[in-house]
Amino acid sequence: MDRLIPPRGERIGFLLEFIKQHSIACIFPFSIVICLALTKVIAIPGLPRYDLLLILCLVIQVFMVKFKLETWQDAAIVAVFHLLGLALEIYKVNHGSWSYPEFAYTKVAGAPLYSGFMHGSVASFMCLAWKRLKLSSSNWPNPLKTWLIAAVLYALFFVPTNGPLIRLVTLAIILIVFIDCTVHYTVAEKRYQMPMSLAFLLIGSMIYIAENIATYFGAWKYPYQLDIWQPVHSAKIVSWSLLMIVSLIIVAEYKRTLNSKSAKSGALQLDRPASTL
Repeated sequence: MDRLIPPRGERIGFLLEFIKQHSIACIFPFSIVICLALTKVIAIPGLPRYDLLLILCLVIQVFMVKFKLETWQDAAIVAVFHLLGLALEIYKVNHGSWSYPEFAYTKVAGAPLYSGFMHGSVASFMCLAWKRLKLSSSNWPNPLKTWLIAAVLYALFFVPTNGPLIRLVTLAIILIVFIDCTVHYTVAEKRYQMPMSLAFLLIGSMIYIAENIATYFGAWKYPYQLDIWQPVHSAKIVSWSLLMIVSLIIVAEYKRTLNSKSAKSGALQLDRPASTL
């Protein structure tokens, strides 16, 4: 049976290996943060910062595929998230939720094209983590249910009134839906497990921390950050947890589909059978 936590004597080694594998999985997000920091202090004459960031994001994506950190199928998932994220960015910018105050040639309705890659990098993280930690799950809900959940959650980000309250209630419901679901992962050749609901909240919290770093370097700005930077409101942890659930559902169903095709062709499967993702 998979362990919930490692024995006392193995915990430091477990933690170091866990951090190592997650750091590798975060290559795309980390790279974007580094680019944000560098472009904050280094400017190229005639090339607006947001346009430079778009070029750098494209270079990162090519690097990920060329060095086999991602497959072309993974890159396609990143592209889907880029489009979904860009649509959300355009909506939020035009409703005053946040802004991209700098000039750029590659802005669409006020949102720079590079902004979609910040959402795509979350998909990149999940695809890499899936491989490196050999993720699988048990008691995953029916695909029709999960796709419905993903669609409803994504739509909620376009709700202009009472959004925070609705999202908080929705998150509570989602956690209940996934109450029996468990995520299984490998660290140092040993299998562990944790409740899927806990994984949702942990990753949402990690993204919230990354958002604070990103806004500090001017990736975008909330209205209360225009004059001077200040931490992002903690309520955003709920929003990021919900968005992360959408991301995980899409990646999980993508992996499940790949496993189903592999099973039919007799190919080697890296994850558990389709019945458990």
